[in-house]
Amino acid sequence: MGNNSLAAKAGVAFGAFYVALGVIGFAATGFTGLTAESGDTLLGISVNPFHNVAHLGIGAFLIILSLQKNEAAAEGAVMGVGLFYIVAFVIGVTASDNLTILGMRGEGEVANVFHLISGVALLTIGLLSSGATAQAAKRRGLA
Repeated sequence: MGNNSLAAKAGVAFGAFYVALGVIGFAATGFTGLTAESGDTLLGISVNPFHNVAHLGIGAFLIILSLQKNEAAAEGAVMGVGLFYIVAFVIGVTASDNLTILGMRGEGEVANVFHLISGVALLTIGLLSSGATAQAAKRRGLA
């Protein structure tokens, strides 16, 4: 097992959630029409196979980096994915035609809400974990 930081624990949990979303998403979409807007939904979120692949990749990224022994790897991954999802939210609500490759259709899309919640949660967890890691390093005289 890797480190025991808050970011590592959250990274594995969020990563497993996103991998599960990707796998379950393929049950809704199948494997054809990679970027097509098929009208398939999962929990009210428009999905297509490309959206599922994105969830699988993001989830795997979080899990792999969160299982490293280095706290900074987990913290960076969690904060990076958090920022990514916040940007996806902003793009989703301001430029509705830019995320159609993921099957999303614009500002009324439920995925935007999930992207915002995930993004803010992951960024907050990463920042809190980073602060705790810095404090622990100071207590040990390493910083």
